[in-house]
Amino acid sequence: MEILRERAHMFLEAARDDLRAGRVDLAAFHAEQACQLALQYVLASQTGYYPHTHSLRRLFDEARAVRPELWQLRERYMLDFEIMEDAYLGARYLPRRYSREVAERLVKVAEELVSLCT
Repeated sequence: MEILRERAHMFLEAARDDLRAGRVDLAAFHAEQACQLALQYVLASQTGYYPHTHSLRRLFDEARAVRPELWQLRERYMLDFEIMEDAYLGARYLPRRYSREVAERLVKVAEELVSLCT
């Protein structure tokens, strides 16, 4: 389980590095990966299980039962998490460009989620 927490932090640091280097598309992708792993960590540490999915929506749905405050965060940043899911798909299947402002916002949202989860 600890590896999930550690990797969430590593992906978050990669997102910050990407922003510094001007790789904004990768920053968005790495922010999403940090969120995925942070949510998986919460589920694994609280329930001993996490679904093997790449869907932030599904991970939030599962985490809602054990950490309601995570659902509140999802509600507050719903559009940002939707963009993160798109960034994940775009990085893997349908390349898409993001503005620096969008990527910076996604990294900030990821920082808040990772901080809350770990």
